[in-house]
Amino acid sequence: MVATVRRNPTLDLAPEAEAFVAELARAAYEVALRHGITGPFADLELALWREVREVVREHESGMCPAAGGPA
Repeated sequence: MVATVRRNPTLDLAPEAEAFVAELARAAYEVALRHGITGPFADLELALWREVREVVREHESGMCPAAGGPA
């Protein structure tokens, strides 16, 4: 079992942002598949989605350096 850490569980994304996360994750899966993966695809899919979602959450909350917020 893999534990996940949610930095700010109270910050939910808008449906449009969730759709954007899904599109970004899909693009990342395609790259990963071209380069080869080991292990279950579902684990890769969930890990990429979670990481992309966290970046979007940080960006929306102003915590992402690219958004001009604190690092």
